[in-house]
Amino acid sequence: MNLFKLLANFWRVDEQKNFSGNETRLYFFLIYLANRSFWSEWIEYPNDRMTANANISLQVLKSGRERLKEAGLLDYVSGGGHRVKTKYRILTPKSDPKLSSYNINTKDKKSNNKSNGKRKGFVHTGSDFD
Repeated sequence: MNLFKLLANFWRVDEQKNFSGNETRLYFFLIYLANRSFWSEWIEYPNDRMTANANISLQVLKSGRERLKEAGLLDYVSGGGHRVKTKYRILTPKSDPKLSSYNINTKDKKSNNKSNGKRKGFVHTGSDFD
């Protein structure tokens, strides 16, 4: 499991889904648990301990993990009862995120094609005050 890819994927998805602080805390706590268990496929953890460690209510836990599941970041199987723990699985990103292309003007030193003005440091904006 590549931790840096997981983190990059989380923040990329977060830009689209706008996770709450509780959902973010839940995801990172699950990553901590996965790392602590040497990245086993499934992590078992009781709901009452999860709510205590993440400092959230049971309803927030249930809605948060459902949103993370819908976003494709984790999968879980609900425990139910006091003795049956909930099972969590951190999902790996399906593909590497593609970087968006930014419109960055670069200056070609040989042909000087992108020079907007004749003097060095002069930027022509088209206004009357140039």
